[in-house]
Amino acid sequence: MSSATVKVSVIIPCHNHGEFIREAMQSVLASVFKNYEMIVVNDGSTDTFTLEVFKDLDREFPDHPKVRIVHQAHSGVAAARNNGIGLSRGKYILPLDADDRIAPHYLNKAAEILENNPDVGVVYPHAQFFGEKEGAWEFPPFDPKRLLLYNSVVVSSVYRREIWEACNGYDPEMTTGYEDWEFWISAMEKGWKFNLLSGPMFEYRMRSGSRNSACDIPENRRALIRYLCNKHKKIYAENLEYVISEKDVELSQAHIHIRTLEAAISDREADLSNIYDSRGWKALLICCRIRDRIIPLNSKRRRLAKHIFNMMIRLGDILKTLTRRVFISRGK
Repeated sequence: MSSATVKVSVIIPCHNHGEFIREAMQSVLASVFKNYEMIVVNDGSTDTFTLEVFKDLDREFPDHPKVRIVHQAHSGVAAARNNGIGLSRGKYILPLDADDRIAPHYLNKAAEILENNPDVGVVYPHAQFFGEKEGAWEFPPFDPKRLLLYNSVVVSSVYRREIWEACNGYDPEMTTGYEDWEFWISAMEKGWKFNLLSGPMFEYRMRSGSRNSACDIPENRRALIRYLCNKHKKIYAENLEYVISEKDVELSQAHIHIRTLEAAISDREADLSNIYDSRGWKALLICCRIRDRIIPLNSKRRRLAKHIFNMMIRLGDILKTLTRRVFISRGK
């Protein structure tokens, strides 16, 4: 495929995600939109399984017209994306993490918006969680000020190649995370518009121990936010009043929510304490102790008693059914 015909370059960095990489690649290969190339960057993977997967991929895609496998020393996701984009030929770029997926119509719809709207630089979709958590992940229409507070644009958004060039790519210093957030702020500063695409076109895998979870560690988040604010000091200074007031409101709402939860927990603790101190509860405990002495746990007598109890429950259900049928037949 010549550089003139490639519309979208899909860049997939992968570091020790061999168990997921084929799913990500397959989601791209299944795209309705065919005017794309896919560059998979092995970012210095070290685990045996991932290395074997890449050996297989090298054998499967030696001269594929749409797929290219690239290997590099471990440098972090930002550097891996930059490397892949530097080798790509597309007019538009889609970064895709190795454990995520895209919907079949995503590339088609995103490319159509970019082709028909020269002032739009980034197309971002609603998303869908899968893996350890499922559900919708929806975003509001783009607000430049809101982007200063938190990242409201998914990493796997489709954008113009010239944005990457103008912003000098992703910041390789941000190895812990938030490199995509910083990239979107840079694009916003350049004056590009962001377009929200309706529908869940991107699938984000929820799993424990992901790279993003490191951003929630207080010392990491503190360092990342400071780095972000310092790098984009001008725009943060211009919107300082907005940023401080919005963060203060969020903090106040969080405190109110915490106090509400504490009150609810306190009420439940009081209810449990009253139950524990009641005569009925004490009588039940005495009955349980007597039961355990007469019918010890894991004994044949306990198993037999449990079996008889279950049979009585089933018998009761049968009698209820028969009684209901008798009443119905009489009613007729």
